[in-house]
Amino acid sequence: MHFLSSIAWYARRLQAMNPAEVKHRLEERWRKMTEPNFLKGLESFDLGPSNPKTPKLPDQASAPMDLRAQLGDDARRLQSGKWQLFGWREVDVGAPPCWHRDAFCGVVIDPEKPAQRINHRHLPDGADARTLWEINRWSEMTRLAMHGWLNEDVSALRTAQSWLEDWCERNPPGYGINWTSPLEAALRLLNFTWLDAMIHAAARGAEREALKATQSALAKRIVPAHAAWVWRYRSAGSSANNHLLGELAALVVAVSRWPSLTPLACSAGEAWDLLGHEVLHQFVSDGGSREQALHYHLFAFDLAWQAALTVGCKAGDVHERLKAAADYFAALAASDEPWDFGDNDDAQVLPVTQMRAHAAREWLSWFRGEAGSLRYWLGSAPHLASRSHTRLFSDSGMAVVSDHDWKVRLDGSPLGFGALAAHGHGDALHASVWDGEEALLIDPGTGGYYGHPELRAELAAWQAHNGPVPQQGYRTPKRMGSFLWAQHHASPTITAQEGNLQATFQHEGHQFRRSVFITKDALQIQDEELTGKAFQARWIFSPKCQVKTAGSEVDADIIVQRGGREWLLKITGHLTAASLEECRVSPAYGCIEMAPCLTVIDKSGQLSLSIRRKR
Repeated sequence: MHFLSSIAWYARRLQAMNPAEVKHRLEERWRKMTEPNFLKGLESFDLGPSNPKTPKLPDQASAPMDLRAQLGDDARRLQSGKWQLFGWREVDVGAPPCWHRDAFCGVVIDPEKPAQRINHRHLPDGADARTLWEINRWSEMTRLAMHGWLNEDVSALRTAQSWLEDWCERNPPGYGINWTSPLEAALRLLNFTWLDAMIHAAARGAEREALKATQSALAKRIVPAHAAWVWRYRSAGSSANNHLLGELAALVVAVSRWPSLTPLACSAGEAWDLLGHEVLHQFVSDGGSREQALHYHLFAFDLAWQAALTVGCKAGDVHERLKAAADYFAALAASDEPWDFGDNDDAQVLPVTQMRAHAAREWLSWFRGEAGSLRYWLGSAPHLASRSHTRLFSDSGMAVVSDHDWKVRLDGSPLGFGALAAHGHGDALHASVWDGEEALLIDPGTGGYYGHPELRAELAAWQAHNGPVPQQGYRTPKRMGSFLWAQHHASPTITAQEGNLQATFQHEGHQFRRSVFITKDALQIQDEELTGKAFQARWIFSPKCQVKTAGSEVDADIIVQRGGREWLLKITGHLTAASLEECRVSPAYGCIEMAPCLTVIDKSGQLSLSIRRKR
């Protein structure tokens, strides 16, 4: 069955490719056939000296004291083998870690198997490639180097080096799960470039020569193979989404530090030109990412910003597009309870936040120009002009109103980017609601990827979102693989005026219009099926909410409580059924919680939900 399902997936994947991509895939097969000679040719490569100006390290003396303290705490935890994966789950990975073990389920993937013979989409016994890759992006070694440099802890620097030596011994180029994705190699290369700069900057006193000698040997072993691999297998065609941005960003930064890499890959200038083209292609004019996934939007911005800092880009079309992307995230994201739309795997590029669990809050603070860990490592954020309470991103298909402490985000977007729409969800007309920093109505999250296919399909489906749908549900788009949708829906239309949002969506013979109105103490979400057909609406509440009805009738009032606060929800329409149950949601990658879920069916084509504060 696994063989047949793989054949079916490849057939569907082929249908999403244009002729140029098919040609590229055939050339890629040839590159894999000639891989042994390619790798052997790297053994004698002379890396040469590094450019000490790249990446530009911040002033050591100006590091905030709370950042220094947090780095010290993190270093002690990491060196004991306790890692916090995805910003929420502490696991014992070992010291050094077991690089081929899924830390969540315990499955070990054969490290001696050639990478081209490993299907990372179907690993044995429920193992998930993304969870395996999480400990192999080298963020934790970079974190140790940050601590070692700022707090002058030589033992932490030596630990980072010894773990990298162990990684190299157990992950020769071309073998094992960690060489199946060029993006993973790119993220390692980015982290190593920063780690290398910090260790060279920290090397002083009696340990100086030993640290530098070990680091130079590591660089020779790591950098040429990673840079050449990333360039040789860089993403193309329908796969060229945030992955390609990451691969090019890593090359911009690494080749700027080691210019000798140019013959193995490309010049830093060429990589920057290619990346600039992708920035303008993947982020539309209003700043939104075509991926239609808010976390990947930030991930892609972060990658591109690393490259922009390296080349000193402070003006021009690419800088303006990245500035618009920052504004987009700042407007649409929530600080403490993000519940982002689209896919979210809680990825980070470099460990530059003070606490990864509070990443969204720290990024929003940075965009507002506030001091903190991000400003220390990345410098000043792009300047964002103050904007109105109501924002419309018409090219991206998103709108948000933030007024009277309410925040409502309305989705009127296409499914996703390109033929795959890899990171999109069935969320047209979805609305998320916050009162202050407290989430009330949420996006359900992602759950997992390859290791959790049923959960992934469940949380990405129409039925998992807060939108009106036909009573029998939609048939399309169809999930054809973990990152492959077929039969995409047409784009909704979306408008916004001060305090009011509206989106219209036509699909499979239905025409829905959703309107949002906000006043000081209440908000209203009105749904209409403009042809008068019956439909259903589903409302998923935060897991922190307690929800109960005030009576037994289908149109009874609903009480929502969180801590000491309370809201009254009232649904009006011609309801034929209403049910309150629990459903699965995912606040972070691999984290599953149960949340209240209200489903109602209306026969008149008109339905209204009002939310009013009681206390």
